[in-house]
Formats: sequence, C-alpha cells, structure tokens
Amino acid sequence: MTRKFCVLCGRENGEFIGPLCVDCYIKTKELVKIPQVIKGKYCKICGAEWVNGKWVRNKDSTLSPVESIIYREIGKKIEIDPNVEEINYKISKIWRDVNGHSFATIDFTGKLRGREFTISKVVNINIEKTLCPSCLKKKSKYFEAIVQLRFKEGVIDEKKKALFESFFTDDIIDGLSDVVEGKEGVDYYFINKTTAKRLVSNFTSMIKDVKVVESYQDETIKNGKKFAKLVISVRI
Repeated sequence: MTRKFCVLCGRENGEFIGPLCVDCYIKTKELVKIPQVIKGKYCKICGAEWVNGKWVRNKDSTLSPVESIIYREIGKKIEIDPNVEEINYKISKIWRDVNGHSFATIDFTGKLRGREFTISKVVNINIEKTLCPSCLKKKSKYFEAIVQLRFKEGVIDEKKKALFESFFTDDIIDGLSDVVEGKEGVDYYFINKTTAKRLVSNFTSMIKDVKVVESYQDETIKNGKKFAKLVISVRI
C-alpha cells in the first residue's frame, strides 16, 4: 500500500489537498486574489459615487466614499480558492507612500478545511475626487425652476413657511441650488423642473386653500428647441 505524504513537509498523517497537507496548502497557495489597482470616482461635495455609469449615493453612513468604493470593487472582482469554506475581509489601513501614491491594506480571515487563516494584501488606489452634475449645477447656481412661496398676509409667516418646508424630502433638498428670502416670501431655486413640480404637487395634495400659478421666463431657443425657466407661484 502506497503511503501518502506532503511533498513539502513530509507529513504522513492528517488531511491532504492533492500532494500537500492542509497547512502547506494554506502557506503556499494564493487563497485570495483581488485587483492590484482599484479605480473609481466620487463627488467631493455630496459623496455620491460613480457606479455602472451613474451617480449613486452611498447609503452606509459609516463608510467614507473611498472605503465604499474599495469594498464594492473587491466584492465584484475577488477570486477565492475553491477549498476555502469561509472568508471575511476588512480595510485595516489607507495610506500614502513618499511619492503621494495611495494604497489600502486589506486583511482577510477565513477557514480552509476547518483551519483558520489570515492574509493581508495591499492594493493601489486610483480614486478620483470630482463634482457630480448635481453639485456642479448647485455650485454654479444653475436652475430650471423657481418655486415662489408667497403669503396672503403680504409678509413671511414663519409657521406657514415651516409647514411648506416640512414637505422637503431628501431628494427635494438635493435638487435645490439656492434659496433666497425676501420681505414678501421665499424663492426656492431647483436644478430641474420635475423636482419643483413634485414638491408643489405633494404640498397641494395635503394642504387646501392654496393658490398655484405657473409661468415661464427667460425663454431661449437652442438647436431649434425652446427652453425657459419654470416659475411656480404658491400662495398660502
């Protein structure tokens, strides 16, 4: 009867994977493969990340945009040895070298045939800080619609103003490019018409005795198409 032994350490007892004992397999095999470079970009103002061709807000507030991108890219591209039964990983450090290049150290823990193992890998980080279109428009005060909040008393009523602003969802707040308060009321400037209309529709569906008038201003023609700013007057 042929005796089985590990070709590296000579061990004859225990479990084997091919010609290696489990311990030597863990020591010599690349149990986890990840990309050498992780690329991505995020908005330096709102933290939105560029994912699959569109800007997406990171819902995990415990992670920075850089950490979120690293975890997502590793999750998409990680290759695990088929003998590994369990794997977990976390970022232990993000750092720069003397030349200003950014890196991340990733610690992996897992089990292979019941044996625990720990591996650390270093990846190059090429993550760009930029401005998403929404924040770029906000920065430049771009707007396509104005919601003019006016009051029947002719002056600002703080309680009515607070009631109106209670209808501001996160999406509506994100769509604001500017807010200007005057003696007679408040002007809310929106990046797009859809957000402005949704706000007014939500408000008037719940609050009665509201007068709404729509108009347009600053009409221009570009490439044969008409463009104009939408003005929605809301009197409460």
